[in-house]
Amino acid sequence: MILKICFFSMIAAVFSMMLWFIYLLLPVYCIKYEVTAEVGDPCPEITEFLNWENSDACFVADINEKTVLNNIGDYGVVIYAYGRKSASVIHVRDTIAPTVTTKNVCIYSGTEIQPDDFIESIMDRTKTSVRFQTQPDCETTGIHTVIIEVEDEGKNITEVKAELEVIHDNEPPQINGVEEITITANERVQYKKGVTVTDNCDKNVKLVIDTKDVNTSKAGDYSVTYSATDSAGNNTVVSTILHVKPITAETVTEEIINAEADKLLSEILNEAMTPYEKAETIYWWCHDHIAYSNGASKENWVEGAYQGILEQKGDCYTYAMTAKCLLTRAGIKNMDIEKIRKNNSMHYWNLIELGEGWHHFDSTRRADGATFFYLTDEELMKYSKTHNGTHNYDRELYPNIQ
Repeated sequence: MILKICFFSMIAAVFSMMLWFIYLLLPVYCIKYEVTAEVGDPCPEITEFLNWENSDACFVADINEKTVLNNIGDYGVVIYAYGRKSASVIHVRDTIAPTVTTKNVCIYSGTEIQPDDFIESIMDRTKTSVRFQTQPDCETTGIHTVIIEVEDEGKNITEVKAELEVIHDNEPPQINGVEEITITANERVQYKKGVTVTDNCDKNVKLVIDTKDVNTSKAGDYSVTYSATDSAGNNTVVSTILHVKPITAETVTEEIINAEADKLLSEILNEAMTPYEKAETIYWWCHDHIAYSNGASKENWVEGAYQGILEQKGDCYTYAMTAKCLLTRAGIKNMDIEKIRKNNSMHYWNLIELGEGWHHFDSTRRADGATFFYLTDEELMKYSKTHNGTHNYDRELYPNIQ
């Protein structure tokens, strides 16, 4: 009897253990190991993950039936069922090829073209790339069939066709804004100012300007030719006249006189010279090359420098303004100085600073042969006092002079 009871107890225990193992294995067998979904779709419902219905089953963590699967890949999913959490995998795949609408294209012979130029629209849930199956012929005129391949991230390829019409470009470029130009001799010419080139096909047509017959240093009228040629060989030529006026006191500009000063300095100075030697050379050029002449214009320093450098004649204002221009272009610090006017008597000269304080620089020729290069104030005033105040000046208007 006891043995019988023990046997049945053993059977009951084994049965209970079997039920317990079955209970433990229920979620494992109930939940599918993997599920496949299309990219761009919402996550499959919970029932898609179950091998049989379980009313208590639900998603755990962030993913649920409203989650949109925007990217291709494999994503882990945790599902709660039968009182336990179990894992599954969603394989997000792209199996649908793109839907493509094309358009026909017309180009000029020789024009570069891209496959995207033939695309009207592309519908797909992933990024796509567009390529020619075979590079189209953009040189031969006529209508060509172009085959285009559109591939998405899932490697699905849609092949579409379009027409490419190649026509010959026989329309020349247009050159606009060319007008007659007037300059003063040695003035810089802005040939391209206001001039534009456009073409029905080429975006950047080169403008060629022929100035081989132009001499901007000599007064006269010169022919200037503008030409432009597009990639199809169409050529446009436009001509105009460059009027070069002679340099006069009325037409001279600061740009012109500075260019003349630089030219002169290149002839009389060299890099080996010290600032003192450069200043001294400029002094003696002004003193020796400018002939004294009364009545020179004193309207502005540019006109005065013009009279000294180009006409090489004038009065003290001419000497001073010529020196001012040459000293400045040579990089020597200088300043204008003027005598206190008395009975309409006036006199102009310069101050220079070479690192030892300001000194007097008066290159005007004098009948008595006196010269005033790099003089101290004491030295110049000694001369001035014995010559009726030739260089009296207002000391409040100028820096301290050595």
